[in-house]
Amino acid sequence: MTTISPAAADEGAAANAGPAASVWRVEPFRDGTPEEFARLRSALERAGYTEPALCARFGIAQMHEFLQAREGREESLEPTDAQAVLARLFLDAEPLEWRVVRALLPADAVAAIEALGLLHDMGERGELCAATVLLYPTDGLYIVSDRNADPDALAVPPPADIVYPAITRNTHRFMSTLPRTPCDSFLELCSGTGVAALAAAAGFARRAWAVDITGRATRFARFNAALNGLANVEALEGDLFEPVRGLTFDRIAAHPPYMPALRQEYVFRDGGEDGEQITRRIIAGLPEYLRPGGLFVCSCMATDRGPDAPLEARVREMLGAQQEEFDVVVAQAQTFDPTGYYVQLAVKGSGRFGPVETRHQLFKRLGITRLVFGTVMIQRHAAGARRPAFTARRQLGLETAAPQFEWLLRWATAEAATGYEALANALLDARPRANPGVELRMTYRLERGDGPAWTAGKNWVAVELPFAVEAECPFWVPALLERADGSATFRELLESLKRTGLVPEEASEAEFGPMALRFVMQGFLDVAEVPAHSG
Repeated sequence: MTTISPAAADEGAAANAGPAASVWRVEPFRDGTPEEFARLRSALERAGYTEPALCARFGIAQMHEFLQAREGREESLEPTDAQAVLARLFLDAEPLEWRVVRALLPADAVAAIEALGLLHDMGERGELCAATVLLYPTDGLYIVSDRNADPDALAVPPPADIVYPAITRNTHRFMSTLPRTPCDSFLELCSGTGVAALAAAAGFARRAWAVDITGRATRFARFNAALNGLANVEALEGDLFEPVRGLTFDRIAAHPPYMPALRQEYVFRDGGEDGEQITRRIIAGLPEYLRPGGLFVCSCMATDRGPDAPLEARVREMLGAQQEEFDVVVAQAQTFDPTGYYVQLAVKGSGRFGPVETRHQLFKRLGITRLVFGTVMIQRHAAGARRPAFTARRQLGLETAAPQFEWLLRWATAEAATGYEALANALLDARPRANPGVELRMTYRLERGDGPAWTAGKNWVAVELPFAVEAECPFWVPALLERADGSATFRELLESLKRTGLVPEEASEAEFGPMALRFVMQGFLDVAEVPAHSG
């Protein structure tokens, strides 16, 4: 699991309480008034404590790329201005002298921070202060979370209900897959800071709910809602769907605990012996809580269990008796050998060798052959829809995000509703363009006759977007891609290939259409839209 950094208690931190004291013994914040939250937001913005300004300062593209000083960031951060003071306190989680804070931060900023309890005294005479939380801008929001994403790295263990930061790479991937199209009711489960529900409430949902099983996370989510001035989001404490029983939603998102765990140590992380305990329960609840036409998005790690039980088939089974009302997409980012994964963690010092054999026997008993990390997306059929359900598996590209998932759902839905041959026939009048990111890969083999000669072997085409795909292709496909510039239809391209002798004269549209559709659905070719009469 990607982490921000081991934000261990600073040397001398909270010395008034003794050598074993840590930031975890300090209240993370106090509830404030709308006016106090508004003053803090204004102060942060005026100090340049915004995502664009911080990214520019640290030379990064987005906040999830930020490295703390103790992680080895090369650039030093001397407290010479208000932005640097805030970053030292709330991003690097390092202490500063009160006199420096009061000298460089505007008085109203200090007053707002103190009113909300975001700093605490350190040192024997209280001359130092330290942040009680991380506070950072991300996704157009200000978010507070606990100070560490890797609790095993801390000398003083944090509480089991530590609230996971929202600027890790994993959380960024989760947020990037959320469709930002308007919706009525948005539910985030296992919400932690509530960042997904907050982004929905601020941007595209009429109402949003953030549900977490821990009171600590619920309190953080409520604080974050107030910090961002959002009145249309509600944070509730409880076990998955229980706090919203009787409600339904047209979008549900979850970033659940998914690490296989022999015993639970941290609520945000540990997902039962196979890592799927929470994910299974969430998916099983979708028939009751996801509205017709609704969408579920989940970032998690789950398992393949041999050739007859890949993850996508198992997800479909988790939906139960109503599974034919749902389409399932699994998009993997990485896959791991289950035992090898924990061996590597132990080698890197992020785990222990002792439990590896126990895990190996457990994985063997459960039939687990691969750990699959990525995104699960489930679409419920619209009311009155009469079509087969589809199941798909894809490989995530480096930049695959919500628009690419929406693209896949549109085409796969059209295929399910119309049938492959009918959709292929409808596609013949479309004017394709080659994906600008397509790559051609060719092999040659050395053949010796009168002299060494290279003979053309196989051709592959590859893309990273919309999904990462590499496919062997016939020798005429490079010519097709070269000519596909949006000016000619597939029918016209076929005739062009015939005239140049690349495709036999007798090749028919009935043969060419399915191949054309395959190239479109793999992402090598793009058309403006799914053919309107495809059903």
